[in-house]
This record gives sequence, structure tokens and C-alpha cells, in this order.
Amino acid sequence: MFMERQIDPQFLSKMKAILKGPDADLLVKFVDLLFYRHKEYDEEPLTEEDWADIQAAREAIKRGEYVTLEGLEKDLGL
Repeated sequence: MFMERQIDPQFLSKMKAILKGPDADLLVKFVDLLFYRHKEYDEEPLTEEDWADIQAAREAIKRGEYVTLEGLEKDLGL
């Protein structure tokens, strides 16, 4: 059984800062992955290849290689 932990104010501040930046979606997905990591929920755990792809995507985002929703909608004429 897990002990309930208090939320560290510095940790919460970091989370809020990330949620305001370009990695917000990645953070949400990562938290979801951790939340559903338990066998009961996760029938297909991430492979080493999956983790490598995630790392490559994060590096691409840092290099500015991403498309915003607004940019995609503009490209599609929506």
C-alpha cells in the first residue's frame, strides 16, 4: 500500500511552469502513463523502442520541430 504524500510546493510550481510551455501535452501524457502503469490498467507496457521514440520526440520539440494545432488547422484550411 502506498502512503499518501504531501505535494511539495516546488514540485507543484515546476509542474505549473511545464504546463504553460511547449511540453505541456507531453507532461499530461506522461502523468497518464504513470497513473495507468499498474498491471490492472496497462495491458501493453511501453517497450524500450517506445521510450526511445518518446525521447526522440522530446528532442525534436526542443529543436522547435513541431506543429501547433493552430498551424495544422491553417495548413489544412480549417
